[in-house]
Amino acid sequence: MIRYEIAATTVTTAPPERVLAVLDDFGNWPRWMPSLERVRIELPPNEHPRQGYRFKLHGLLVHAEMEVIDYTPLSRATRFRISFPPFQGVNRCRLIPLEDGRYRIERLDQLELPDLVAHLIDSTQRKRFEKLAMEFLQALRREVEQSPHATVVSPATTGRSD
Repeated sequence: MIRYEIAATTVTTAPPERVLAVLDDFGNWPRWMPSLERVRIELPPNEHPRQGYRFKLHGLLVHAEMEVIDYTPLSRATRFRISFPPFQGVNRCRLIPLEDGRYRIERLDQLELPDLVAHLIDSTQRKRFEKLAMEFLQALRREVEQSPHATVVSPATTGRSD
């Protein structure tokens, strides 16, 4: 396996409760997240997000199985498995209180790609992953406070093979 880590960050004036409420509203992700506008989200009936909560994303070619693996007052994380190209990973968002009453939102994507898939994905695809992480935070910030501003802070490839 080849592992990639992609980190992005932004600062918001919105309180954590507002940010996490938007993150937890999986059914409305396509409304505010441009990369998901053509994705159908399948949620379990009569359940609310929590640790262990599972849901699915259905796109034209790509399908994903998602599971919430971290659900705390200042963080959320989902483990995912993508159908095409086949890979898996974890998306994590943490809110860090700042001294001035604002919050830094940190997004960390940890992607695990089979060696063959990783060798087929070139730097252009890597840049696309970085762009998606940044667009996600911009859209999230816009949704919670109506003014986007995000930057990629540490796009690093571990390049490790297991």
